[in-house]
This record gives sequence, structure tokens and C-alpha cells, in this order.
Amino acid sequence: MPGTNDRNSAIDPMRMGLALSVIALHTGFPDGLSGQAQQVLINGLYRLAVPVFALISGFFFLGAMRSGRGAGFVWRILSLYVMWMVVYLPIYGPDLSSVGHAAQLFFFGYFQLWFLPGLAVGALLVMALRGRVAVAIAALACAVVGLVLQWAVLSGRATIQLDFYRNGLLVIFPFFATGWLLAGADRLPRIRGHWVALALAGVMAESLMWYRIAGGGFGVDSMASLFVAAPLVFLAARQVGGDWDGKRIASMAAFVYFIHILIMITASRFGLEGNAKAIFVMAVSAALAWWLGAPRRRPVLSLLT
Repeated sequence: MPGTNDRNSAIDPMRMGLALSVIALHTGFPDGLSGQAQQVLINGLYRLAVPVFALISGFFFLGAMRSGRGAGFVWRILSLYVMWMVVYLPIYGPDLSSVGHAAQLFFFGYFQLWFLPGLAVGALLVMALRGRVAVAIAALACAVVGLVLQWAVLSGRATIQLDFYRNGLLVIFPFFATGWLLAGADRLPRIRGHWVALALAGVMAESLMWYRIAGGGFGVDSMASLFVAAPLVFLAARQVGGDWDGKRIASMAAFVYFIHILIMITASRFGLEGNAKAIFVMAVSAALAWWLGAPRRRPVLSLLT
């Protein structure tokens, strides 16, 4: 099994697949399916991406902490966040209605960028709590609160803005902490394929439960089954070796995640919709990432990710 810092596993190629699944989520790919079929994809399997991304970051963060680079990790994440918020400013800037609106948007993040301040929150909490028991208890408490608030909103029992139950504290931190805890384990289990299949089936089943709670298709960001599926998918990928440049692929996947909303807006301006739009966004985002991943342009890719 690859070591903790070994990039010769399927973890990084998996990141690219998950980044493309985020595009599928945001474009509703494939369209034309029944409500339940779209639910198990858009509010089911595609929702694995952010938890697995957060878990991977937490897993590698333990090494950063032990080498005294924890603060540097947080600074890098926040620098990336500010840079990408500036990139997207021409898009969301004209819609800002007040200083309070601007402060909320900057604190929680525009669209997909909410993941970055979430990572920073996760890292800061882990560094503050430090102890494994304290981190585990805090992560469990935050996950439960997030699930309860989501249930209250989707069941119609409460009206809460999305930012206040889908955020770094209640969604990203629990998975970041899970990865951090896995990294500190004495021994990681070997995962069998049927365990992963059952976990993914559980995600799909729970997504249908949320579909019924909400009375139709609504955004589902938190699911209890993801706390089983995300670690299993991560550990299974870690068992698979390969001869590839993991760091380069990880940077390409991050770029696809960050840039795809800009490409989506461009596709809409071209009049593309449905599956054509999804395929266009996937192809252009991946092509740009591949182009930036060339040796001469890798410093630019590193700067952007």
C-alpha cells in the first residue's frame, strides 16, 4: 500500500474524475432523466466530490502539521481564495447589494469557491483542537448539526440561508477531520471493492430519502452515508498504484474545479444548454488544465492551484 505521502496511487487521478463530476452536478448532466434518477446522481453520487476533496486535504495535512507547515497550508489556501474571488469579481460584483451582502459573500465564498474558506476553517480547527478525541467529537457534532439544519430546511420546518448550514464548519471540517484522523491511524484497513459498492448504494438510497423529505429535487449537501462512502472511496483509491505524475494531476483537477463556473457562463453565452453545455464545459476545462500542465506552463498552474 502506498505510504502517506506517496503520489503514486490512484488518489490524484480520482480527483480529476471527481472534479468532472462537479461539472456534471452543476450542469445537471445527463439531462432528460426522471426526477429520482437525477436525484441519485446530482444529489447522490456527484456529492461525493467535495467530501473526498476535503478528506484528502485533511489526510495530507497531518504531515504538514508535524513538519511545522500547518500555518503555511492555511495561508496558501486563503491566498488562493482571494485570488479566485478576484477572478470571479466581474461576475458576482454587479449583484452585490450592500456592505453586509459583500461581507457574507466574501466570508462564505462565491459558488464553488466556498470550498476554500471551508478548508481553512477545517485546518484551523484541527490545529486548535490537536487531540484526536477532541477533533473526532467536534467533527461529529458539526456533522450532526449540519444534517439537522439541512433536514429542517428541506422539510419546510425552517427557513435558513444556504450559507448557514452548508459551510466550512458544518460540512468541510467533519470530512477534513476524518482524513486527518485516518492519517494518524497506526494501520489503515485494506478495502474490498464490494464495500465501496455497498457504500455507494447507500449514498444513492439516502439521496432518495432526502428527495422524499424535500418533496422533490432540492440541493442536498450533507448526507450521513457520505461519512462511510468518502473514506472507503479514498482508501480504495490509495490501494491502487500507477505510474503517473500525481502532483501534476492533482493541480489539474483543482484548476478544473476552480475554473469550471467561468466556462459554464461562457457556454451559456454561446447558447449551449443541457448535455451539450456539460460536455463543452468538461472538455474545455480539462483541455485548459492539460495545456497548463505542460512543463513550461506548470509554474502558472501551480500559482492557480
